[in-house]
Amino acid sequence: MPKLLRLPEAASLGLHAAVLLAGRHEGLVSVHELAASLKASEAHLAKVMQRLVKAGLVHSTRGPHGGFVLARPADEISLIEVYEAVEGPVEPSRCVFGNGACGRASCIFGGFLGEFDTRFREYLAKARLSDLVA
Repeated sequence: MPKLLRLPEAASLGLHAAVLLAGRHEGLVSVHELAASLKASEAHLAKVMQRLVKAGLVHSTRGPHGGFVLARPADEISLIEVYEAVEGPVEPSRCVFGNGACGRASCIFGGFLGEFDTRFREYLAKARLSDLVA
């Protein structure tokens, strides 16, 4: 059965990797270790991690003993920061086509899409990495 909500794979990897880093209180975590934990491609995860580094959310160290660590305490990093570092700014959506291609005067989903976007963004903005550490 298809899922109603689908996050982009890169965003999901970024969020999950950031939570894993938040749970580590010392030492660097390699991309190999993160990828194994997430059952993900190392190459894809490495690209996602570099976006987090570029955004200043994660520090990286190269080399055989290198890896990643959060750049700030986990309680100071919101999920929206991680999501937007990977996917870009979250824009409100009023149309599943993005441009009103169906030609209808009103959306078949009513105001639900806008409400969903607003609530999803509010959740991401409020939640901190530290909230999700098991």
